[in-house]
Amino acid sequence: MTFDELVNLLRDQNVRIYDEGNAFRLQAPKGVLTSQLLEVITGYQADLLYLVRIGDVRVCPARTEHRPQWRYAPDARVFVCCACRKEDAA
Repeated sequence: MTFDELVNLLRDQNVRIYDEGNAFRLQAPKGVLTSQLLEVITGYQADLLYLVRIGDVRVCPARTEHRPQWRYAPDARVFVCCACRKEDAA
């Protein structure tokens, strides 16, 4: 599975990713995080944590509510969620 496929799968399955300092925490509906999926996630854990830390919209946990606060970040060449970045800073 590619990284983009993983990110899309996590988003489609309503898996939320939270920054926990040196790692991240996952919140998902029951039965979504299979052992096979966790193995793939482990392989991409540094990449996922990077997306969470920059506030990449692909991992925004409140896509509908936060959509008005998405902005393009030219340095990173991605859209970021300003609301998620503020929540992480708090």
